Amino acid sequence: MNQAEARALIEPFYDLFRADRRDWDAGFAVLADGWRSYYTNTEYRTKADTRPYIEGLFKIVPDINVEVLQVAVDGPVIAVRSELSGTPQTDFMVPHSGRPFSIMTIDLHQVDADGRIATLHHLEDWGTAITQLRGEQEGKQA
Repeated sequence: MNQAEARALIEPFYDLFRADRRDWDAGFAVLADGWRSYYTNTEYRTKADTRPYIEGLFKIVPDINVEVLQVAVDGPVIAVRSELSGTPQTDFMVPHSGRPFSIMTIDLHQVDADGRIATLHHLEDWGTAITQLRGEQEGKQA
């Protein structure tokens, strides 16, 4: 799989986290039936668990958006570095402040033999989000 093919496969999934481009059918079509989204090394959400989770996130952060910044392909593994941003409309990890957050996310997608995403291991920098939402001093910016 080359980088263009990888981007074409993953974009419908990332559109699920874009307020202006969400398409549930297209986003879930790229996921294998037994897809698992690992948020720890052992705990995961299934396809059935994921839609309610995303819907709940959009209730809290209606303008949530993801921007894919980098894609790397190694055989059946697609690595993605992205930026997740938004402004919570209620309490979200900290008391509501009206401030936005913008954090790095790292995802590893495993593609199955049928060309669909079988697993996702993901990590979001929620510690930075908490700092931003509290209005605390951030580190140096590049």
